[in-house]
Amino acid sequence: MRRVFVLGPALWALGWLGGCARSLQVPATLPEPMSEKVLAARKLQQPLSQHLCQAAVYPTADARWPLSRVATISGRGPTFLEALEALCREADGLKAQAVVDLSYRRLPNGWSPSHELRGTAVRFQGHAPPPPRFAEIHPPPPPPRSGHEPPPGGLP
Repeated sequence: MRRVFVLGPALWALGWLGGCARSLQVPATLPEPMSEKVLAARKLQQPLSQHLCQAAVYPTADARWPLSRVATISGRGPTFLEALEALCREADGLKAQAVVDLSYRRLPNGWSPSHELRGTAVRFQGHAPPPPRFAEIHPPPPPPRSGHEPPPGGLP
């Protein structure tokens, strides 16, 4: 008699769990990656070609500035200014007042150019120095070519 009382609830629980497992539906299609334009349109974000960020950008930080470092952030884009805007918007997302100590890399990404900027998001503890104009920040010059390299594309 005891076996029936123990076996009955166990079978009921097993049937209930099996029914729940069968009722879950697997999505028919897997999510696909979205392009930057589609993602911006869905989230109602403005494109990176528009300068909207509020954080100041300083290529280098002075050791005398009263600041506290928040996080290391990066921004990527098809042009240098769009990568700089992405970096600045990352700082806005962290509620940082500025980005300092920029480092620049040009990443080979297939056939399309890709620029990457890294910097440190900071908050000032007092008076902030005036930032340079956003459009006046430029990438560093490319490294000089060595003299023994052949000219590209068969040029003389």
